[in-house]
Amino acid sequence: MTKLLNRASDVLAGLAMLCLLLMMFQVVGDVVLKYAFNAPIENNLEIVSFYYMVAVVFLPLAMVERRHEHINVDLFVLLLPKRVQQIIYAFAAVTACLFFALLAYQTCLDAFNSTAKGEVMMGTNLVPIWPTRWLLPVGFSLISLMTLNHAARALVDPAFDPIPETPELETDIPKPEKRRS
Repeated sequence: MTKLLNRASDVLAGLAMLCLLLMMFQVVGDVVLKYAFNAPIENNLEIVSFYYMVAVVFLPLAMVERRHEHINVDLFVLLLPKRVQQIIYAFAAVTACLFFALLAYQTCLDAFNSTAKGEVMMGTNLVPIWPTRWLLPVGFSLISLMTLNHAARALVDPAFDPIPETPELETDIPKPEKRRS
């Protein structure tokens, strides 16, 4: 199950990266076309706001959870024994799972409603925005499953550690040598 969730989170994060790249090209292209040729891209703001930004924000949620990089406050929890930390983490993960599942449910209802109405945004032309409404339940569903998976792993696997690895800083300053006692 973990491998399947990891693959799915990689796919969604890859789509988010692709959207970020496309957004960058479109915005730069719009600026160049606007100032060089007085011919901006029609509906640029609507496309960037309702397509690219939604994808960039909601699709990689599960990948961030997979890496344990969401903001959390664990000041006092870190003082507790490892097993107690895992139980507290599992409880928090189940709570998060329920929260994201509710968001997935509600945004799915909203997406059905938007699709049924054929929701559009008025720009230079009408821009259909109902397709992007489906990105939210997809992102919320996967993060919900990822948090549930983490809760289960925290309860079952004694080696499970939800603390993200700290990347090494790349500096020219040499690291201090350890003193021998």
